[in-house]
Amino acid sequence: MMGVDALLKEVEDRRNKALEAMDSEYSAKRDEVKKRTAEQVAYLMDSAKTEALSLSQKEVTRLEGASKLQAKKMQFDATEKLLESNIASLEQAMAEFAASPAYPELLAGMVKYAGKRLGGKVGVVCRKADEAALKAAGAKVVSASLNSMGGFKAENEDRTLELDLTFEEILRGREDDVRAAVLGKE
Repeated sequence: MMGVDALLKEVEDRRNKALEAMDSEYSAKRDEVKKRTAEQVAYLMDSAKTEALSLSQKEVTRLEGASKLQAKKMQFDATEKLLESNIASLEQAMAEFAASPAYPELLAGMVKYAGKRLGGKVGVVCRKADEAALKAAGAKVVSASLNSMGGFKAENEDRTLELDLTFEEILRGREDDVRAAVLGKE
């Protein structure tokens, strides 16, 4: 029986060795899987952090750009309102000048200018209020029904050329210069 006991013991030892080898192999593989899993988790966490940082930086850049654009738009709108206000003030000042004692002198100078530009005597279309001053300046009044804040429209004797010297047209023609002058005062 000793032989059987020895055989059983040998089988038991082999089984234990095989179990130990399997347990050792399983532990090594489990440790390797744990290590790879930890590496992959670390890689995924780093990738997620990098991507989150990149996305947040893109969002910050987008928000900064939108804010700068909004600020420029607000500045542009404020400048436009300032320009419109100043042009309206300029129009008001021109209308007030048209009612001043110095205005007939300006009209006389404008008649001379129109005569030089159109060649000789000129006929004018003017406001009713300006009719007497223009006649005194030597202009032939064709009509006194012009709806304007000041100035007149002149034409040569044969009515082939016209020169618009109304305050509105002068201002419209020089609007870019006026805008530049107003912006230069800021």
